[in-house]
Amino acid sequence: MASELDYGPAHTDRQTFVAIGLVGSLLIVVYAITDLQSLVTESADSLNGSRTPSWVVTSARCIALGMGLIAVGMMFRVGPGTMQVLLHEEREVRTLHPAGFEKFVTFSSWTLLSNILYFASALAASLFGMNGGSIPQWLELIQVNMFVVACGSAFLTATVVRYIILPDFVNAERDSQYMFQYHEQVMHNFAAMFLAVEVMLVAPVLHPQLALSCVGMGLFYVAFAYLFAYKGGGYYAYSFIDPRKKHAPFIMLGLAGAIAVFYLGILLASRLVEWNVYLGSIVLALWVSLIVQFWSNDPQTQSSS
Repeated sequence: MASELDYGPAHTDRQTFVAIGLVGSLLIVVYAITDLQSLVTESADSLNGSRTPSWVVTSARCIALGMGLIAVGMMFRVGPGTMQVLLHEEREVRTLHPAGFEKFVTFSSWTLLSNILYFASALAASLFGMNGGSIPQWLELIQVNMFVVACGSAFLTATVVRYIILPDFVNAERDSQYMFQYHEQVMHNFAAMFLAVEVMLVAPVLHPQLALSCVGMGLFYVAFAYLFAYKGGGYYAYSFIDPRKKHAPFIMLGLAGAIAVFYLGILLASRLVEWNVYLGSIVLALWVSLIVQFWSNDPQTQSSS
């Protein structure tokens, strides 16, 4: 049972909604006064004009996209999943077994989808370039924004899973074996690895202003999570995301900000790769090695299910 002490006053959820609305409005204003189109064009040119042979980049993008699509297929094929959620009305934690599209309420699944959207748009851009055609502006816009969002969410997801979620499984003596199924591995590990390889191959020119897209994605996800809890499934995929909790406005804005922070880390890594591809690649490889985990630390979950 979720402790009542975790909850704020009766109208804390309204404060959370107002905070999100204010930040969202501010985001729109900043978008309007910032010349994002020139930044997007420059970033798109770097993503699609790699010094690495085009066939290598295209092949890597095909592999990443293919594994992502297979992961989505697996989410439907493996049957009901396992999810510990917070029920909205009852305010209690319960284990549910979602199936089908209901599996896509988690932030991890959104990480997977953003990864797929990036590599799909990047592959389309590669094919335009290989055929000598000009890449449409709308495709460049999708590609750059999805790259930014995918990087921030993938590296955040991998870090949280390894250092928060999996240790919590061990401490609570819960079986974490399902966390290492194929589609879970793609969400939590391979998404970050594919994007790190992309940075090594193309050394994209990125800009701090593009972090606005990460903040926007975070706000959009929490708005979806609230709508799902209040009007849809009746639960939160993560207990901390309940807008009625104490400090909920700061927690929600912190989630959006965290995505942007991890993107800025990728920006710095990309500039390092551009300056020295070998040193930059080593730093990226070390970063990825510190946040991915392909097996459980709990000996009781080592046996296959």
